Amino acid sequence: MKEKIVIDISTLSNDNCISKAMEIAVKCAGVLSVNSDKEKGHLVVIGIGVDFFKLMKCIKKKFRCAHIVSVEEVKPEKKPDPKPICYPNPCVQYYPVCQPVYESHGPNCTTM
Repeated sequence: MKEKIVIDISTLSNDNCISKAMEIAVKCAGVLSVNSDKEKGHLVVIGIGVDFFKLMKCIKKKFRCAHIVSVEEVKPEKKPDPKPICYPNPCVQYYPVCQPVYESHGPNCTTM
């Protein structure tokens, strides 16, 4: 199960701090990707079976004022089902529509 862990590190102001925080997060077991949001000061870690307690312990050694904002499960994206392709049935036979023909006999016609 994929998890998304958002960590608030208020000292993520310069590129050096961001790269150090990302380097620490990548070393933890199960981490798939690490992103940073400079504006909010958040570090977003996505992984499978990541122990967020160990992750926070490693990050707090370098950044004392770090805390977890949220831990949530990442749901896989659903792709819309493609429409099935309908091919005409080659076995269908089309018969001409026959209409009965009524002959009109004149008044002089008699049946014997």
